[in-house]
Amino acid sequence: MEIFDPAFWSFLWDGERYEAWVESAGVWAPAMAILAMVIVSFLPLPAETVAIANGMVFGRLYGFILTWIGAMIAAVIAFMLARWLGRPLVYKLLPAKMLARFETAVEKRGAPFLLFVRMIPLVPYTVVNYGSGLAPVRLRTYLWTSAAGMTAPIFVFVSIGAMVIERPWLGWMSLAAVFVLVALVAWWSRKWWMKA
Repeated sequence: MEIFDPAFWSFLWDGERYEAWVESAGVWAPAMAILAMVIVSFLPLPAETVAIANGMVFGRLYGFILTWIGAMIAAVIAFMLARWLGRPLVYKLLPAKMLARFETAVEKRGAPFLLFVRMIPLVPYTVVNYGSGLAPVRLRTYLWTSAAGMTAPIFVFVSIGAMVIERPWLGWMSLAAVFVLVALVAWWSRKWWMKA
């Protein structure tokens, strides 16, 4: 089937194809931008690609709002799926060892840990979403840590997307700087994470 062909999903990381895909939707363009964020959150792809693309197509404010809504919808869907379908099915989707370590970290550190991994892309969205559904986390805690934690990174990547259109050299330099910063924070926090 076409949907199993990687080329079918290339609009999620190809800025020009994404822009054409969204613009072809006309009045449904905002809904398509939200849907793209939901889709990418369930695939083994960096969700930042859609955030950057939304910044390029919709600008900072509107792009941020659409991306944030899509990320929250995806987060709630994955959380509820993990709660309803349970551990055996989730373990088929993601590495059991990684999920187990995530659950242990949540049990030990609670909401501050959830907030941290949302603010710094240290752990893939899919692991946070499904892992939180398996862990003893209240939906209320999951919602506020997700909403607050995803706000800053989403705004940063959407802003970079807008900047790529306004001043391409500055946008790409900013993206490189953000990735270096994230890598440094991930390296620095690795011992903290490994102790879980």
